[in-house]
Amino acid sequence: MTGVASHHDDTCADLRDLLRGRLVAAALTPFHRDRTVAREAVAGYAEALRGGGCAAIAVGAHTGRGAHLDAGELRWLVREFGSASSLPIVAGVGPGPDRSVSDLLPLAAGLRDAGAAALLVAPVRGASRAEIVRLHERLGSEVGLPLLAFVLYDRASGCQYDADTVAELLTLPWVCGVKLALLDDAMGCQDILDAARTAAPDALLLTGEDRMYGPSLMWGAEASLLGLAAALPDWSVAVLEAWTRNDLPAFVASSARADALARLTFLAPMEAYVQRMAWVAAWQGILPDAVAFDPFGPYAQSPPPGERDRLISALPTLSRDHDRDHESSA
Repeated sequence: MTGVASHHDDTCADLRDLLRGRLVAAALTPFHRDRTVAREAVAGYAEALRGGGCAAIAVGAHTGRGAHLDAGELRWLVREFGSASSLPIVAGVGPGPDRSVSDLLPLAAGLRDAGAAALLVAPVRGASRAEIVRLHERLGSEVGLPLLAFVLYDRASGCQYDADTVAELLTLPWVCGVKLALLDDAMGCQDILDAARTAAPDALLLTGEDRMYGPSLMWGAEASLLGLAAALPDWSVAVLEAWTRNDLPAFVASSARADALARLTFLAPMEAYVQRMAWVAAWQGILPDAVAFDPFGPYAQSPPPGERDRLISALPTLSRDHDRDHESSA
């Protein structure tokens, strides 16, 4: 038993050391119009995320529509993103329209065998605190990978964890950190960051706050796992790097730019952010336009007239600002 405990302690410590001060991109999944994964586009996209400065890639998370993919596709995506990028893969695990809680253990074991370095455990709609804790206990003990608990705002998850639940999860040996995505709940974000740090001083605190990115770093987050980094990842990297090196002018400039991008992409209807980020990825040239498509979001049939054009027309000015600031700091 001591050997097992030592192994998971070392594994979690290694993941925390790898990701602290670094960015994990929550990757898109490229899709054809018939909802099949555009496998031919994944390798180039994975390489682009690495080239943008990401330290790891989250595959099959909310941004990647993992809840809608079957176990075989998720395993393939973990292998392909990992092979193409040579980066650690954080695999999303959670229920979906055709996947129940009882399916999560075999799913997680398969993702481990496909090469995942850690699991991002999505909330289960309507779960009690005891059920949440038990799920993480079983995933950790039976699958043997480091876990990141995922605090997702209630309208998206149906089960937003409170500070006490997060504190209890962080006492579990396999839970090495927590990702926060509370959207616009600044007080909740602050309270959970404080509770997490008190409960587990070594825990990895990742911000997924696309609309509160800079502020959440000031509140105590020390790494990031962002849907905003599904395209133009170097913009999100720049914010975190400026903060960690205490470069206030660069932090203000890069944070303002990332915030401007988030204001264009993370807005009502919120589930359309996946399609908007796919448009940005196509504009950047890291996904082909034909497969920069979200078949599961509100714009699957038809986006509002002019929305894509308004988004794309704003990007060149933001990009020029980013290039100028990058050159001045080099």
